[in-house]
Amino acid sequence: MSYHYSTITRTLTVFGAKMTHVFKNTGAGEIEELVTDAKFKEASWRA
Repeated sequence: MSYHYSTITRTLTVFGAKMTHVFKNTGAGEIEELVTDAKFKEASWRA
């Protein structure tokens, strides 16, 4: 799982195996928490 954070738009994009998660208006200090949240969503997703 990888991610990209834009400091200009304050947008965090997390690239997962099943989906891409986009978090808008986030601070740099929230990155670790939001990546963990995305991992949880990936693990609990049923396709």
